[in-house]
Amino acid sequence: MKTINRVIDICIAALSGIAAIALAFLLVGICYSTFSRVAFNKPLSNLVEYSTYSLLYVTFLGAPQILKNKGHINLDIVTNALPSKVNNILSLCIDVVGAIICACIFYFGLLVVTDNYNFNIKVMDSMGTPMWLLTIVIPVGMFFLAIQFIRNFFNDYDEFKKYKKVV
Repeated sequence: MKTINRVIDICIAALSGIAAIALAFLLVGICYSTFSRVAFNKPLSNLVEYSTYSLLYVTFLGAPQILKNKGHINLDIVTNALPSKVNNILSLCIDVVGAIICACIFYFGLLVVTDNYNFNIKVMDSMGTPMWLLTIVIPVGMFFLAIQFIRNFFNDYDEFKKYKKVV
């Protein structure tokens, strides 16, 4: 099990790294486009499309790492007011619901990607980008989010068992 967790951690870190690289290219591209517009009156024509696509990649590839680090939005005012055991039960419920939702989005996202690929659907942009290149990131990100929710569930369940032993 430790080997599987290690492989998942490496995959999540790699996805996060790809998201960081995409964000860095986006930053450099916007700076260069602004500079070239002011200095040479020649902005990059495809930068808006690249920016849109890279934001999609950054969002879905970075989300599993954020969930792993427990960096998603949390209602601290509610969770701090609850007893620890109730808070742990709430975490277990959130993990289950999150895993189910992510698994559903993964499944339907995969159907969309295969349709986009099989029917050779292209985006109506200046580059003629294949749609599957844009939508592939959704099932990939949702798969690893679902896996991370499941891992969080087992971690939270281990914490829950500690409360049972104390009582």
